[in-house]
Amino acid sequence: MAIVKKQFYKNHKPNGDEYMFHLARDTDSGEVFVIRQSDYLVDGGSEKKMTLYEFLAGGGNRQNALLELIGTLVPG
Repeated sequence: MAIVKKQFYKNHKPNGDEYMFHLARDTDSGEVFVIRQSDYLVDGGSEKKMTLYEFLAGGGNRQNALLELIGTLVPG
């Protein structure tokens, strides 16, 4: 299973922590999903996979960034 991903959002916290969101696709199954990757000092870093529905249900800057990325895929 190979996962390809494209970062669409990154945030830096004042304490040095950061997290990134990637649009990802499993090249074998064709499944498309979002990966939230963090390097929080508290938990030593983590990665969370979520469906597009789960991610977009939250609303906000991260979700708007993904919608903008998706919009670039449609010819103008």
